[in-house]
Amino acid sequence: MWLPVAIGRGYDGVVRPAAQGNTMRRWLLAAVAGGGVAAAPPEALVAPLGAPDYADREAAGRELLAAGPAAVPALEAAARSANPEVARRAADLLARLRRSTDSARLLAVPTVRLDYRGVPLAAAANDLRVKTGLPLALDPGGVADVARPVTCSTAELPVWEAVETFRRAAGLREVFAAEQPFPKPNGDVTRQGYYVPPPPLPAADAVPIVLADGPERHLPGTRSAAVRVLALPADFPRNHAVLGTGEVALHLDVTPAPGLHWQGVAAVRVTRVVDEFGRPGSGGVVRTADPPPFALLGGRGVALRWDPDGRPLLPPAFPNPRVVPLPLVIATRHARSLRRLEGAVVGVVTEPGAELAAVDRPAAGSRVDGAGGVWLTVLDCEPAGRGAVVRVQAELPSPWPEDRRRNPWGPVWPDPARTPAHGHQLVGLDPDGKPVPAGAASVTRVSDDGQTLTTVWQVVYPLGVPARLVLTGPKPVVVEVPFVMEDVPLP
Repeated sequence: MWLPVAIGRGYDGVVRPAAQGNTMRRWLLAAVAGGGVAAAPPEALVAPLGAPDYADREAAGRELLAAGPAAVPALEAAARSANPEVARRAADLLARLRRSTDSARLLAVPTVRLDYRGVPLAAAANDLRVKTGLPLALDPGGVADVARPVTCSTAELPVWEAVETFRRAAGLREVFAAEQPFPKPNGDVTRQGYYVPPPPLPAADAVPIVLADGPERHLPGTRSAAVRVLALPADFPRNHAVLGTGEVALHLDVTPAPGLHWQGVAAVRVTRVVDEFGRPGSGGVVRTADPPPFALLGGRGVALRWDPDGRPLLPPAFPNPRVVPLPLVIATRHARSLRRLEGAVVGVVTEPGAELAAVDRPAAGSRVDGAGGVWLTVLDCEPAGRGAVVRVQAELPSPWPEDRRRNPWGPVWPDPARTPAHGHQLVGLDPDGKPVPAGAASVTRVSDDGQTLTTVWQVVYPLGVPARLVLTGPKPVVVEVPFVMEDVPLP
């Protein structure tokens, strides 16, 4: 079988068959296998990233993204290209591919099977809470009969779809709150001479999912990932519209599954807004990394206050960490719903035990720059009999700012009582990548100035200096949860 080949001008200006020049516009190879046309390999799609035609550059990027992990080696090489346009686009595509891969790996959704046949509502809800690990709760004043029978049998379902199926079968609706009650302190928060801070604010995965009796109300959103994203009802207290402008403030409920180590939402990217009349609106990227609602030393929000007797006055409530604002501009000002809303929630997940930095063939003075502002320095490699004593210093971003964001009422300076290694570990590997046995190991110094956490390890290796030293520990990873919603009610 022959494939017709067009004649065209290549990127170097030479007229040649399109299969050798501007075939990249069509992203086809002049080869046929089994009656179908093979796709261009990633290596062939790198050069068009620097093509004169913008459409060619964009098309090459889309094809490389569609190639998935197979395109990573070609993009890593292209990111070092002498052509600045190729290097810039390759680096951007590489970051997007890695984010997509990390998201698929870290946001794998757990599944659960339901089998309730005439089970009392309270017992079924408790069993579902145990199976899923979710903080499910029945509203004490919103459920008329907690003993009424519930029948709900399913195959294995993603955890959020299972919750939705159970909710419909039980005749319940989910109650969404704009604020959560401030956690009660453990015991007396006032002692003679100093202040004891209350517990930290709960994370998004600890906020209860409250179910109550009510009419059926299916909310548009995505429930197929480990993070559920819903458009909150039009009558949600924080939703509002600015009359005559087309500006609408919607809110999303972003709820992570347990065990995900979800740190929060960094931004929401809206890629498509279409109102009920078919007219496109706008959204863009909405960053949500705002300062905390409370600050010990003042700032935006509520400062710490005391009553006349010296007791701290705590606020009654704090903003629900699951609720994320989403400002939009609607083309039709009197529209009452969105036909389609597309985008992605960009969040941060902490991956425990991840590789942060590594030194190959370590020697005194070796220093490497790891990801995320991590530095690993070999201070000494001294002989010790047949083995060696190795001293290594790790410099990492201080966890204190993030701790203060999560617990704004906590200490005003890094807590010296933290675990010395702070969840990090130094691992030695042989040339085959297998762990090297270590003798005595200790943390000889820890310092935290609020910006940099410095830790020094001293390890005795009986068999000599390892071929590779690796620092592992918790690593923040940016992930994306795409969403596609239809028939979204507007306030």
